[in-house]
Amino acid sequence: MFQTPITQTLVAASAALLLAGCVTYSQTELSSMSAEDICELEYMQRPNLSPNGRQAIQAELARRKDNCQNHAAETARRFEDFMYRETYGKPDNP
Repeated sequence: MFQTPITQTLVAASAALLLAGCVTYSQTELSSMSAEDICELEYMQRPNLSPNGRQAIQAELARRKDNCQNHAAETARRFEDFMYRETYGKPDNP
């Protein structure tokens, strides 16, 4: 069916891009994270989260009787630190 190496590569790359479009997290993965980490994850991955991923995050926060508004300042600080490292270099802020 896909005889040429170029065609095989294109099919594989297309499949990888399709699968990479949505990110999903399990309750087990989320339950081992801090609320701050979960909120940072939701903030940073928002465009890539699948509906199931969003639902899992909200369910874990509800289980903890918490929400990301309680961690907005920490999430903003982490994002600012991330952007600084990405812009000016990682050695300045490990």
